[in-house]
Order: sequence, then structure tokens, then C-alpha cells
Amino acid sequence: MRKVLFIVSLFLIMGVARAQTVRIPDFPDVGETMPAYPAVEWIQGKGITSFDKDKIYVVELWATWCVPCIKAMPHIAELQQKFKDKNIVFIAQDVLENDKEKVIKFVQNKKELAGLLVGYAGTNGSDFDRRWIKAAGIASIPQTFIIQDNKLMWQTMPNVLNEKVLQLLVDHKFTIDAAKAVANQSTD
Repeated sequence: MRKVLFIVSLFLIMGVARAQTVRIPDFPDVGETMPAYPAVEWIQGKGITSFDKDKIYVVELWATWCVPCIKAMPHIAELQQKFKDKNIVFIAQDVLENDKEKVIKFVQNKKELAGLLVGYAGTNGSDFDRRWIKAAGIASIPQTFIIQDNKLMWQTMPNVLNEKVLQLLVDHKFTIDAAKAVANQSTD
């Protein structure tokens, strides 16, 4: 009888734990359609709510406390300037911090962010956190997402992006293998 009560109790505990589990939505795999952009506060530029099929998006996840993120900003800004007429939207998406005023001041003082859309997502529990950070399994930043034709093309790091990788997207010749082949080449 004790054994039966123990097993019944165990199932009840497991059922309660399962009922309290927050479901993390699935993040699209490469080649799959992207859902609407999560709810964020746009602190610079006219934000987006969905991905335009005719545009390419480079979404860079960063935070004010992230040294590698800050080091990547001049590189991303340079690419944005070189491709500003190529229908590529660069989004600097601030994540994993809860001081919006600090982020606003940081953005105002960073000339590298001048031409980019800048979103503020907040921290744990925000829509962006649930639908991108947790769903995509992001454990560290910076992270870069490339979206074209409303599909996820690549989830990578900002240091692998260069002019040749972006040109593959513009020319509709992008594959991950082709991008990896040109990622570390200079752009002479």
C-alpha cells in the first residue's frame, strides 16, 4: 500500500510540475519562415513588427555590458554603410538588461549605432526573451541572425559577416557553406 501511495504521489507531483512549466516556443530552423518580430521598444528608428519578404535583415543581439558586442559595433556599422542601398535592414537588438535609460544613453553616445534600428527588449520574461533568446537556445551574445525572403538563413556571430557574405545574400546565392567559405576572406 505504501508503494502505491508513493507512486500516486509521485505522479501527482510530476503533474503539478508539468502544469507549471512554461512552454518555450520553437524557434525556426534554417530555411523556415520567421514569425512576427517579438514585441520590443524601439529606441532608434522606425521599428518593425514583421519581416518584409523583399528585404534582408541582419539582427545583431547585444548589451551595454557585453565587451565582444561593443567591439563588433564598428564592423556592423561599416557593413551597414556599404550596403545601405541594397535593401538590407540592420537591427541592433539590445537584450538581457533591465535599465532602459542606460541603454538609451549608450545608444546616444555610440556613433556606430547611428544608422541602425535599435530595439530594447528588456530582460528575462520579455516577449523577445521568450520567443528568441530562450527559443533559439542562446547562451551568449553577440549573436547575429540573417533573415531573407522571410526565412531564417543563418544564426551566427558578427565576426563572420563581411561584404562577400552580404553580397551572396544580395545576389540570392547565399548558402551556409558558401558563406563559411567567404567568411574569413578579406574584402579587398
